[in-house]
Amino acid sequence: MTLTVPRWLYFYLWTAPHVLQMVLVIVMLRRNLQRRFPAFFLYTVCQVLLFAVLFAMDRIDAVTQVQYDWAGLAEEAISIVLRFAVVHEIFIDVFRSYPGLRSLGDVLFRWSTALLGIGAVIVVAYTSGSEMDRFTVAYVVVDRAVSIVQCGLLVLLILLARFFSLSWTNYAFGITLGFGLFASVELAVTALKAQYGVFAAFRWMDMVTMLTYHVCAAVWMVALALPERASQPITRIPSHELENWNDALQRLLQQ
Repeated sequence: MTLTVPRWLYFYLWTAPHVLQMVLVIVMLRRNLQRRFPAFFLYTVCQVLLFAVLFAMDRIDAVTQVQYDWAGLAEEAISIVLRFAVVHEIFIDVFRSYPGLRSLGDVLFRWSTALLGIGAVIVVAYTSGSEMDRFTVAYVVVDRAVSIVQCGLLVLLILLARFFSLSWTNYAFGITLGFGLFASVELAVTALKAQYGVFAAFRWMDMVTMLTYHVCAAVWMVALALPERASQPITRIPSHELENWNDALQRLLQQ
């Protein structure tokens, strides 16, 4: 049984986050943050542009449902790739002074990307049905895997930063918080879709995802609109111990 959603609420949750992202693009340009976080800036710009395309297609009567579904699938695929790039970018920003730790993040991302790519090819090859059905199933499976990987990488990032008592800026922390929240909810939603069927018409699942994305856009807006501030950890690991970890990782990764 589906839950009836008021059209005005659906329309609001669809448009409001992208309006916030339009403002966020302006804020980042005025503060020159597009140089520091190019992947996040590209992600934000692409989300706004892709929303504009889908919104226009939704209003054009000549556009068929199949065409709109393909466009939506392409939009989701682009978003997955860019979200991955943003998480990688946060690793680089937090550990920019420690090449060994940054290289560890590079290795994790390369292997994760390779495994996800192989998994997508296998799913498409062995899924029966029409081409649209095959790619939809592949998207759901890959999206779930990406959510798991992103949650794991973000948790690893937070634990490493906490363990080494690294100082976070509100920019990096705000971006991480937003993506961590979205990846967690997305993982739960994709798990429910996998449990009850890919094509199950649970409209409330989409509403939960849209509401979460609205909150994430608000978090990013607040974090990047405020003056940059580095949080001060309560305790600090002696700098020579952190350098030793960094040197050991560099030697390990060079073998």
